[in-house]
Amino acid sequence: MIDGVIKYNFDFQETVALNESQFLEIETVRERLFALGLIGVADGIGYGNISQRVDRDSFVITGTQTGHLKNLNANHYALIEEYDDKNFYLKSLGAIKPSSEALTHGTIYNLSSDIGAVIHIHSKVIWQFMLKHDYLKTAVVEYGSIAMIDEVNRVFSSIDPLSNPKFVMAGHEDGVMAFGRDLKEAELVLFQVLGVVLDVGFLE
Repeated sequence: MIDGVIKYNFDFQETVALNESQFLEIETVRERLFALGLIGVADGIGYGNISQRVDRDSFVITGTQTGHLKNLNANHYALIEEYDDKNFYLKSLGAIKPSSEALTHGTIYNLSSDIGAVIHIHSKVIWQFMLKHDYLKTAVVEYGSIAMIDEVNRVFSSIDPLSNPKFVMAGHEDGVMAFGRDLKEAELVLFQVLGVVLDVGFLE
């Protein structure tokens, strides 16, 4: 369940903090998810991350190891200026290094130019429910790895990703990804799954 170790190759340029306008929408969504425990901390290590596309090759994402913080500020967000999932590389700037899942987010953005936001949460109940009920899932591979990138591409290789914009990370305990054309849509996708879980009273 625990993440936080960056495995991809990256160039990080430490700069002044981002402008509030670059992350304000993300922070609004993050506050709701944090309140629900879908972003947070376990055993002292933060989990969960959110990103929003800026343009074709760039996006803003929550920084590494910020899950324990109730509220984030400009010092807790990173701008991904360039990413290449085929070469397992990205370039970022800001006052903090990006989330360890940043390249997985980039891989999702590469699935379709219409994808504008990605949310990664942790929930044992949702994770178990999605696995049990045959939602889209990756094989048992490590988070933030080349294998995870390959799995995301495999899962969506034969479908329009926005026709089913969510999947469970079978090898990343409690890890669930949802995405959409914008943050509002991505959050709605996540809450729709949560709604189904609550409707059926799934407890294991």
